[in-house]
Amino acid sequence: MPVYRMRDGYSKLSKNEQQFKEACSVLLNNGTLCLMPEGSQDGHRRLRSLVKGLFRIALEAQLAVGKSRDVQIVPVGIDYSEYEQPGADLVVHFGKAIFVSDFAAYYEQDPVLGMNVLRETLAEKIKDLITDIHNADCYEEIYGLSRLLSPAYLQARDLKKSALNCFAARRQLSLRLKEFFENKNEEKTQTSILKEFHVIYDVLPGSREDKYCLLENLRRILERQKLKIVFMALALFPAYIINWPIRKVIQAIVKLDKDRQMHSSYRFALSALLLPLWYIVLSILPVLLFNFSILKAFILFLVFILAACSGGRFIPAFRREFRLMRFLHAQPSELRSKLISTLNKLEDLGRDYFVA
Repeated sequence: MPVYRMRDGYSKLSKNEQQFKEACSVLLNNGTLCLMPEGSQDGHRRLRSLVKGLFRIALEAQLAVGKSRDVQIVPVGIDYSEYEQPGADLVVHFGKAIFVSDFAAYYEQDPVLGMNVLRETLAEKIKDLITDIHNADCYEEIYGLSRLLSPAYLQARDLKKSALNCFAARRQLSLRLKEFFENKNEEKTQTSILKEFHVIYDVLPGSREDKYCLLENLRRILERQKLKIVFMALALFPAYIINWPIRKVIQAIVKLDKDRQMHSSYRFALSALLLPLWYIVLSILPVLLFNFSILKAFILFLVFILAACSGGRFIPAFRREFRLMRFLHAQPSELRSKLISTLNKLEDLGRDYFVA
């Protein structure tokens, strides 16, 4: 549902009335609307201000149906384990429905008041379903530490590592970290934790999202045997080679958009479009060059699909880890020991303040 704003031009604002009427008609006919109430994104795990259009639609529809039935808003929280690479874990939480009829009286009294009260209610409901970090001064530290300490959090509670449990751990840790960094009586410990955190965070290679993902798996990466890394590289090599030309094309296209959060969507869409075509070309070439039968070409196509899909899911994470291992290999050997020692200190501090 397109909505026009001032930046789109003042003359287009009048078109919103028709959009609102059409949206209300959907609800009046027992339909369902899925709306993103923030209306924008900025790459941080926090709830942005909710736009008022959703609440106007809901309240107008409620007034139109009267007491014959309730218009309901179901709050939904969405969490991605990472923003920039495809294949990230996705957690979707559904909250309890909000009955718009409870706010109709406010809206009849004063439309602005009614929309604001409903907006504040929905915002609080959504915050319970997401990771919501509004501390601008320590955002990277709070979220980074929540990723770093989440394995210890899961271990302390004897929980399996799953997308849902990892999200719950990050959310609980971020809440405790937020309270901790706002406590003026803990300034000495805060300084110590921040110092140790940046010993690790500042040396990790890659973007901010790369660093977050590395933090969550740092101990496993640092303690992994070189033989396992070689085995993983060999296992993923066929998929890497098969996809390499298309991956380069996709990278060139993706870089045209400066919004890194959109990159994973572009990669997914372009991969779904281009890779099957590429696999068909690779399967047809042996038929044309070596007189392969159609059956052999089809089997080859299935092999390409299996190898590329099974390996492609893990290549971004392996590339990130391999970049870190290559960086550590070029540094003095003491750096790895220092990182493990710092990680131990942070886990000990975190165990007392956040994990227990």
